[in-house]
Amino acid sequence: MCSKRIPADSGGQALENTVLFDKIYGSMLAGAIGDAMGGPVESWHYEQIVAKHGVVQSLLPYSDSPDYHAHFETAPGTVTDDTRLKHLLCQAILACGGLPRRGDLVKACADAYYAAQTDLERGFLEEYVLAGMYGDAKLIWGGQPTNGFIMANSPLGLICACDPEAAFALSYEVDFISDGYAKYSAALAAAAVAAAMAPGATVDSVIGAALAACQAHRVEGDLTRRWHWYDHVLCLNERLIGTAVEVAARHRDVFAVRAEYYRSLQVSCLGSEAAQTLAVALGMLVAAGGDLRQAIIGCVNYGRDNDSYATVAGAIAGALHGTKAIPADWRATVEAANPEPDMRRLSFGLAQVALRRYQHMSAAVNRVERLLQSSGG
Repeated sequence: MCSKRIPADSGGQALENTVLFDKIYGSMLAGAIGDAMGGPVESWHYEQIVAKHGVVQSLLPYSDSPDYHAHFETAPGTVTDDTRLKHLLCQAILACGGLPRRGDLVKACADAYYAAQTDLERGFLEEYVLAGMYGDAKLIWGGQPTNGFIMANSPLGLICACDPEAAFALSYEVDFISDGYAKYSAALAAAAVAAAMAPGATVDSVIGAALAACQAHRVEGDLTRRWHWYDHVLCLNERLIGTAVEVAARHRDVFAVRAEYYRSLQVSCLGSEAAQTLAVALGMLVAAGGDLRQAIIGCVNYGRDNDSYATVAGAIAGALHGTKAIPADWRATVEAANPEPDMRRLSFGLAQVALRRYQHMSAAVNRVERLLQSSGG
C-alpha cells in the first residue's frame, strides 16, 4: 500500500489527517478501483461473466489489446479512460486553484493532447479536444447522451463537499462532453458525491439530496411538466433512479437485481448511456446496503458498461466511507499499476481547494452576520 505523505512544510500533515482528506482520497481510490475491476470484462453480459469467472471480485489482467477508450496497459489494476479523464479534470481544478470553468477543462485536454507521445494518448483525447474547441460544430459522440462525463466528474462533488446544489450547478456548467439529459445525469452524480461527503450521510440521504439538487436547478413550468414528454425524456433520470432503488430495496442483493435491471433500466443496446449508468450505480449502492466492496462487485458483475457503473458507485461509496472501507489488496494493486499521476497528491490538492472554498464561504457568512446586527437606528 502506498505510504507516500505530503511534505509537512506545505501544510500537508494537518490537512492530510482530516476526515475531509480521507474521504476525498477514498473517493478517488474507490472510483479508480471500480474502473480497473470492470475494465477486463467491460461490455460482457452478466451471464458471460458468470460462465467465465463466476464472480469477479479481484483485479484481473486484460485479455483485449489496449485501446483509446479502454486500457493502455494489460496489467491487473490498470485504469481506463474513465479515470484518465477524471485525472485531467483534477489537473484542471488544481491549475485554476478553485472552482473550474468549462475552459479550464478544455485547456487541460488540449494541453495533454498536444503533449501526447503516442497514438493511444492522442486517440483518447481527440474527441474531447475537438468538442471543446469547436462546440456544436463537433457534437461529441455524434450527440449521443453517453456517460462520457459522469464517469469522470466526481472531483467536482469532492471540492463542493456537503453542498450538492453547488456541485450540481458546477458540473452542469463545466460539462462540454455530454448534452441533454446526460448533463443532468452527470450533475446528479456530482451532487451525490458532494452529499456523500457530509458527516452521517447514508445512501438514502445521498440519493435524496442529489434529486433535490436536480429539482432546484431545473427550470420548468407546472403545465409543461404534466406533458408526457417530461416523463418520457426530461425526467428519465429520476424515473430510472426510482426504478433502480425500488428493485434494490426489494432484493437487497447486488446479484439478484441483475435480470430485472436488464429489463427495466436499458435505454438502448449501447449500455453506455448516462441515465442507465447513474441508475445502476445508485441501485447497486442501495442493494449493497451502502457497503463499498459489495457495490463495486455488484456493478462489475452486472456487465454492460460496467467499468463506468463501478467507477461512479466507487466514487460515491468512497466519499461516504473514506479509505478504511477499501480492501487493502485492491488498493495496492491499483496504486501499483497506476503510479502517475499520484492519486494521493491529486486528492490533497482537491482537499486544499475544498478547504479554500469553505474558508471563503465562512468569511462571507461572518460578514453577513455582522450586517444583521442592529443598526441602532
